[in-house]
Amino acid sequence: MLLDCDEQLFMAYKQKSEKGAENLLATWLEAESNLQEDPKILGTSLSPKLFLVNEETAKNIAFSTARKYWGRVSTEMQMYFDKYGLDAKFVNERLNAFFYTQKGKETFFEQLFAQHTIDLERLIWLVFGKRMQIAMPVNELQTIILYKFQDEYLVHMMYKEHASFWHWLFTKKVYSLLIHRPLEQFTFLYEIMGHFEQSMKENCEHVDNFVNNYKTILDKCITHVDKHNASCLAKKQLRLYQIVVHYRLAEGDNNCVKALITSFEADWRYSMYALTEKEKVLIAYLLFHIAHQEKDNELVIQYGEYLLEDERLNNYAIEIMLEYKELLPNRKPTPPAIIKNYELNFLENLYAILLDHYVRMGRYQEGLVLLKEHVLASNKKIHAALVEGSCSNEQLIAIEAYVQQDIALHVNNSLQHIGLSVEEWRQHYRQSEAPYYFVAQSASLHLLNILKILFVTEHYELFEKLMEIYKKYLLIDDHFEKLRVFISAYV
Repeated sequence: MLLDCDEQLFMAYKQKSEKGAENLLATWLEAESNLQEDPKILGTSLSPKLFLVNEETAKNIAFSTARKYWGRVSTEMQMYFDKYGLDAKFVNERLNAFFYTQKGKETFFEQLFAQHTIDLERLIWLVFGKRMQIAMPVNELQTIILYKFQDEYLVHMMYKEHASFWHWLFTKKVYSLLIHRPLEQFTFLYEIMGHFEQSMKENCEHVDNFVNNYKTILDKCITHVDKHNASCLAKKQLRLYQIVVHYRLAEGDNNCVKALITSFEADWRYSMYALTEKEKVLIAYLLFHIAHQEKDNELVIQYGEYLLEDERLNNYAIEIMLEYKELLPNRKPTPPAIIKNYELNFLENLYAILLDHYVRMGRYQEGLVLLKEHVLASNKKIHAALVEGSCSNEQLIAIEAYVQQDIALHVNNSLQHIGLSVEEWRQHYRQSEAPYYFVAQSASLHLLNILKILFVTEHYELFEKLMEIYKKYLLIDDHFEKLRVFISAYV
């Protein structure tokens, strides 16, 4: 089931590609007399009254479309269900119970309203309580998208056939809403802008220099929106989204990000929508990593300590991850491990970076405090030894056992045959093509910083054991040479 405007634009697109659809939009725009002037940032806009519908219509469109494409299982699809031991009769009975009962409808809309999107994989999870990887036939429906704007709804379908058109049309609709609707009506701004960016990628990724083109389009849209909207929460959120996009797509040039942050803080510091603690943490996190990239030791320490104080980053991490899904690396932390890629978890990475800059600045006592107060700055056994102030022989043996377990999990994802895994690691961890090469590089740099702190603060027993472990399992020549020079200079 398609909206009339979607169908007409689709026909124009099929006949004369995107140019044909743009020409049709131009004729529609000429007929509109009550629309705000279109700045033509992303081609010609679309009048929101053509695609926004009331709640009942949105529900009917979404549910009838889902039932049409996902309500019965083709022979081809049944082959995938067979792999999970679900026969055709059972599958169709469950789908009928979902699509032809009030409870099924309620479950469908609960998910759609909460998540703003639903696809076949999520629907199967709702119906069968299982997550299954189901490959979709070529002409099938991919995704249903739903967003609320005051008392109206944007409902949009993504199909696999002519996918570029459906992504183009979605970006056109979001752009049109930004231009023609008050920004305060955007109640889920982060989510819809994330979908907007994804559709821009899907439709334009083949374009040369897509990253710069996208940032330019976004900046022009936000400048226009800023000019034509009164101060509101969504306006602040849009500016924050702009900052995060520029940070993610900076490609080594952070001057624009810093300028945007400076302007943002000046504009909103004394507003009735002044920055919340979460927003301050978000900005500090960006500035922490920018300072690290620019090797500004003082700023790294300043922002790192701010993020750790009162567990600020940890307290707001989930909210930030939900709003900016790609910003915080969220691999589950592993307190027992010392050999790992510290960049895969935002807290482990924070500790590793902060410890590195303490060492660079010669602030070894502060580095020692970090190791004593935060288990993720080293690992459980090293942390326990530092807190207790002594190392028993059992603790030292346990530290090495943990290292061997780390290695076995990286090499074979199993704690069986640890000796063989360790031998394979030792043969290959220095080779750049090895799958655990970056793990070894990351762990080596971090462990050497721990060794420097232990040496300077005279924790010799633990230093000697970790040095023995480093030489046995993690020795990287150029890293170790720097440690040797450090110790010689210090002595």
